[in-house]
Amino acid sequence: MRSESEIRAETTAQGLRIKRNNFLAASLTGALLVWTSLHFFPHSIPAILAGLVLGFFYANAFEYCLHRFILHSGRGFFFHQHMVHHTTLNSPEAARYVNFSSNPLGVVALFLANSIPFLALQWMFKSRWTAGTFVAFALYYIAFEEIHWRTHMGGRIPKRLRFAARHHLLHHAHEAGEYNVFLPICDRIVGTAQPRL
Repeated sequence: MRSESEIRAETTAQGLRIKRNNFLAASLTGALLVWTSLHFFPHSIPAILAGLVLGFFYANAFEYCLHRFILHSGRGFFFHQHMVHHTTLNSPEAARYVNFSSNPLGVVALFLANSIPFLALQWMFKSRWTAGTFVAFALYYIAFEEIHWRTHMGGRIPKRLRFAARHHLLHHAHEAGEYNVFLPICDRIVGTAQPRL
């Protein structure tokens, strides 16, 4: 029978492999979407910078809605998978369930599904900002997964982002509210963040 420390070491190694593969999937898919946007559509630097801002807020709102309305819906495959993350929080198997997806194809599917409306808008209106949106979405996803990993599995979190870890741990403490994992922008707008004392 394996010891708890052996199980923890094995699942941590597995979780780190998953995190690395998700990082590669997000980076490559994001780069492909940026290339597609720049190659096939007109663009400009000011519009791309505006797209970065739009993409950041879109990613934050998407994260909030996904977490609140799908992962905490009370039913369905994604809800049940997410509850495994909640129930294994401090167990030796926790590292296996910290990442967004256990399969990098899930990350690719997430990126492609989110890109369709932006590519359609770019095609219809010849918008020039979509490449920036894809850059922001990829960077947000990578930061989200890294901060989430470090919050649960340990690791240095920059001082300016430690509030994000505290915010997310409040979500695990009572599971109602604090749906933004990375930055609580939508939580504050909607009112699902606990008031600071």
